[in-house]
Amino acid sequence: MQVVGAAILNDQNQILATQRADARVLGQQWEFPGGKIKAGETPEQALTRELEEEFSVQAQVGPAVGPTFKHEYDFGTVNLTVYYVRLASEDLRLMAHGKVVWCEQTQLGKLDWAATDRQIAELIEQEDLTQLSI
Repeated sequence: MQVVGAAILNDQNQILATQRADARVLGQQWEFPGGKIKAGETPEQALTRELEEEFSVQAQVGPAVGPTFKHEYDFGTVNLTVYYVRLASEDLRLMAHGKVVWCEQTQLGKLDWAATDRQIAELIEQEDLTQLSI
């Protein structure tokens, strides 16, 4: 399945990490918010829609964090592409996640990430976020 995620940055260049609800597949693991790309959508359109559905916020989608990462889970193959994103507001309504936290870039590796998201977190830890333009 083709999935898109958001590495959401705030004004301090902290990154939003979201924890999957207990009852969901991969419950309690951390991930970058997002979801499946629907037929006819670009990845950017899918991400904008997903963030509106999950948090009730408007998003500005920037460049991709890196390549698309693939992981085989017991429920199927996930192909994940994550984009840097800025939000119009940090006032988030939690619709699909158990918990959210704003992380310093250097702290991302301390979270228990879902497998595909862990690869993205490792890339972000190496980025110079001060040079990023969204």
